[in-house]
Amino acid sequence: MGKCVAVTALFGVLCAYSAQAFEIVRAESTYHDREYRVVLELVVQAPTHKVQAVLRDYANYPSLNASILESKVLSRPDANTVMLYTRLRACSGLFCRTVKRVERVEESSLQLFAVVAPEQSDVVSGSTRTVLVSSKETTRVFYQTSVVPKFWVPSFVGRPLMLRTLREASLDLFRHVETRAKL
Repeated sequence: MGKCVAVTALFGVLCAYSAQAFEIVRAESTYHDREYRVVLELVVQAPTHKVQAVLRDYANYPSLNASILESKVLSRPDANTVMLYTRLRACSGLFCRTVKRVERVEESSLQLFAVVAPEQSDVVSGSTRTVLVSSKETTRVFYQTSVVPKFWVPSFVGRPLMLRTLREASLDLFRHVETRAKL
């Protein structure tokens, strides 16, 4: 087992989100070698083109998740690339801090892939991949995000809380994406 600690979403987490219209197929969060990772597979009750439009509306990210304090496009190096700045409130239990992040987001058909620019961010590394698969009036979402913070997180209590917060924030984001995509 060594340094690897894995926390898998349990039945209680699924129950906590059962009131949501989207279906949670898979929800995992893991910690290994300073990296926090969340993997989700969801079925969102909204058409894929609308889900994609909401996910690409970068200026409105703060309305999708309470931990996103600010979001803005810094530049568009080309038609399928966005340099995106976000300012986030990251909490691990009672300990909170404001974190800035700049990511290079590559847009392709039904997919977003973001990689953190560490020299402009408060994280050592990070990436997020979102893949959408259309199925009639629903969208299957494959989502994976990982981050290695530049700041220290206490191991005993902080790491499990950080994993839980990251997982719940990701689920909350898609709850709001689904709501907005249904409009």
